[in-house]
Amino acid sequence: MIKRLQINNDVLVSYIKNSGIEFDILQDTVKDISQFVSGEKMPTFNQLAKISRLINIPTGLLVLQQQVTINPQRLSFRTPNSATIDKMSAELRDTIIDMQEKQSFLQNQINDMIDLSSDRLKHENDPMAIAEAIRSRLQIPIDYISYAKNNPLRYFRNKLSDIGIFVFFNGKIHDNTHRPLSSDEFRGFSLKSDKAPIIFVNQKDSPNAQLFTLVHELVHLFIDDEGISTVSEHDDFDHIQREAIVNRVAAEILVPKILFEKEPSPEIKELAGKYSVSQYVIARRLLDIGMIDKLAYYKIVSSLKPSIKPRKKPSGGNYNSNLRFRIDHTFFRFVHNAIMQDKVSYTEALRLIGTSYKGFKYLEGELL
Repeated sequence: MIKRLQINNDVLVSYIKNSGIEFDILQDTVKDISQFVSGEKMPTFNQLAKISRLINIPTGLLVLQQQVTINPQRLSFRTPNSATIDKMSAELRDTIIDMQEKQSFLQNQINDMIDLSSDRLKHENDPMAIAEAIRSRLQIPIDYISYAKNNPLRYFRNKLSDIGIFVFFNGKIHDNTHRPLSSDEFRGFSLKSDKAPIIFVNQKDSPNAQLFTLVHELVHLFIDDEGISTVSEHDDFDHIQREAIVNRVAAEILVPKILFEKEPSPEIKELAGKYSVSQYVIARRLLDIGMIDKLAYYKIVSSLKPSIKPRKKPSGGNYNSNLRFRIDHTFFRFVHNAIMQDKVSYTEALRLIGTSYKGFKYLEGELL
């Protein structure tokens, strides 16, 4: 027996119209397309996947009962030289669409509003003041390293979750190893929302770089901003005031000045290991705090560049542990609750989470 998907034909018609694809082309390629759009017949998964490829829309959007307004172009790239990036890769575009879809789902499930920013923070230019406001809101002590248990990435992620920020990691599109993300194109991005703000971090980066990106995007949300980070923690933003401030706030949160000034050893490599940041961040802290001048800073940076090695291709690691890491746990619980309340089908839930039924059952056993 052929299994057919129950879709809303009005949703399908709307996406087809928005795609700009001539209907005649679809008719020549997809059998029974006329019956699908009229609602007389339901498509199989393969037929729907073929339609999605032709109209350049993720298949998952076509099984939703309501159309999701998706606009990957709403995010602008943040570049160190104010360079314009006209075209994003299909992988970045689909990652943004995936996160916007998750955000749309969450906004329909959450009643409480979250207000991260304020008029004062939006216009604040003092990195120390912004950092203190963020620490206060997240209840992060100055000596957070003592509480992070050698895993500051998990520590900060949990703190963000406590105040309602959803954090996702991945180095590919869902589980598709044939569609890897590129850390050369982007490090991460943030999506504003008064109910479900989201931060996505590119898992292709090193753990230290992921931590810096996470905190960097957090700062952007607190100053009521969103966008795509294309740069690493060692890029120079001095000529772009807002980005320079954001980088300094992130550095202050991760490497607090009051503790840094008391460090007995100025050894950069040692300090980078202690605070789980790159040596570039430590060098920048030495400059910003006034412990070295710009000439010394540029000498340090210059000496570090030759030591940069191409990133090794990841070995894959443990699939289950990686799945547990990359999915926001609170998000999973919202999806699971929606299934239990018959708000979404298992098919929709698996697509929304981006995993197989086996992966879903693993998460169910681990997170509930």
